[in-house]
Amino acid sequence: MKILLLGSSKSGKSMLAQRLIRHLSQADGSKPYYWATMEPTDGEDRARIKKHLGEREGWGFETIECAKSISAFLPSLHENAAVLFDSITALAANEMFGTASSGYYQQPDRDAPQRTAADLRALMNMAAHTVLVCDELFRDGNIYSGSTENYRRALAFICRALAEECDAVCEVVSGQEIIHKGALPPLSLNERSL
Repeated sequence: MKILLLGSSKSGKSMLAQRLIRHLSQADGSKPYYWATMEPTDGEDRARIKKHLGEREGWGFETIECAKSISAFLPSLHENAAVLFDSITALAANEMFGTASSGYYQQPDRDAPQRTAADLRALMNMAAHTVLVCDELFRDGNIYSGSTENYRRALAFICRALAEECDAVCEVVSGQEIIHKGALPPLSLNERSL
């Protein structure tokens, strides 16, 4: 199953994604992965990563930390993988502007949105299940200048491209699910409270 979860920061997307991947992997025996794309640059980032690690401790995820150029890592995935990809937001920024470890670009990489969408499609086609997480930075209705607006448009392009191929698209608002396409697998009350 291919699922795209959208929502604002701290809306509950990542926790829902964890529950969905755990459910899907337990249903068919696929191997659960948590693909993390955030490269921490400050204390707030490190605290957020620590929180996410704590939330998924004991859930059986194998963690992949790959903030950029994800196509290089795809061949090493288990053939029956269930991948929680968190997040498209960070991956798009890393691809467009570089990372702290690789160096930031003077000019945004204009090919990044198409390449990122293609890499994520390849991941979706390779894995048994994929749950992709993305912040909806492109939906506030404001218009920003320069590279900020280009990034928002790139993120929207990537999400539209992936939504076309996903079985389900869900917006998460304060922990509540708003289904825009398809349906999520039904989680039991026990699975929802984990």
